[in-house]
Amino acid sequence: MKLAVLIDADNISSSCAQEIFAIVERLGEPITRRAYGNVTAFTGTASWKEAVRQHALEARPQINNIDRKNTADFALVIDAMDFLASGRYDGFVIVSSDSDFTLLAQRLRNADCMVYGMGDQRALVSFRNACTQFFELDVQETPPPQPLPTPPPAPQPPPLPPPAPSAPSAPSAPSAPLAPPAPAPAASSKLKMDFLAIVADLRKHKCKRVSTLENWLMKNLKKPEDETAKIIKAMKKYKFIAIDDNGKVTWLDKE
Repeated sequence: MKLAVLIDADNISSSCAQEIFAIVERLGEPITRRAYGNVTAFTGTASWKEAVRQHALEARPQINNIDRKNTADFALVIDAMDFLASGRYDGFVIVSSDSDFTLLAQRLRNADCMVYGMGDQRALVSFRNACTQFFELDVQETPPPQPLPTPPPAPQPPPLPPPAPSAPSAPSAPSAPLAPPAPAPAASSKLKMDFLAIVADLRKHKCKRVSTLENWLMKNLKKPEDETAKIIKAMKKYKFIAIDDNGKVTWLDKE
């Protein structure tokens, strides 16, 4: 069976590449292997760069012309329809946990093609059932670091003796009353609440890769690319997450 393997590199970790192609080799002959994603998905140590070399993938990096639009997903769908029209393929392998590809899977099956889906536990039942067969990938994660023991509190210094009484002085003129302190701006409190809500949402959806965090923030929470980078940096700074050299995200025990 001649297969086209189409990978959503913004959605699936490169650590799954070995498992993906082990399954593909059992299904048929992958005559086309392509990975689609934002340019950041193919740069740095936590990217698909090494997987592209090892598995002879064709990288299809994309630049979003408009914020909040996922150009990579559109490129994957366009290529899939071109491959279908060519008549060269007996089946398609769609590697993503994104349910937006449900309609694509349905369209390919309506054309009498085999459609194999691969994704992690986030994949919705709609996409799973739209495929001829769905394989759930085993995303390996490093164990969270053990918290350091809390040091005992430092001893408090003894209280200072009371000051000696001073000689009475002449009464001074009454000073002008101090102005009441200005209330703290409400904007700061709102920003903090928004940030904590974003962190809770990312934790809830088990985002455990830097690329998954970026994809979820830009695609689902509609955050621009520069704001996405600031949010991830703040989460690391305030110890909500830890990121290793491979781009794996570990959620720390801080709610």
